[in-house]
Amino acid sequence: MKKSILYRCFRLGAFPANVRAALEREGVVAIDEGVGGWFVMERVTAPGRMYRHRREWFLGSIAVTRERLVCYAFSKRQINIPLDDPRMEQVRILCGADGVLSIAFESSLFREGWNGVIEMRFHSDITHRFHDVLPMEE
Repeated sequence: MKKSILYRCFRLGAFPANVRAALEREGVVAIDEGVGGWFVMERVTAPGRMYRHRREWFLGSIAVTRERLVCYAFSKRQINIPLDDPRMEQVRILCGADGVLSIAFESSLFREGWNGVIEMRFHSDITHRFHDVLPMEE
């Protein structure tokens, strides 16, 4: 998939330089930047917020190192979880034939006072690399 013009011109959707350096020190297994995607929030309640069903597009990045899974959307960290974290077993990861990598989780796992399901969908050409290194649901 061709990268967005926002990524090619302004590096929007790339990892911040300091994060990229940290990921490379950990040993990058799979990485993709400037990836288009969208959030899907289902029945999410949080202090001062409530979403019955919300979809929001983003331009972001995703990486798997030997130690962790990291996802950014518009240069803001959304997911940063060690691969050996017990919560990782409750994160649902799916790889579609259409090149969509889906990462869904119960928001209360990572944020106190939050409830509901948050799903991040990345439209990437290299979903097969993530499929090989992440625990996927069949």
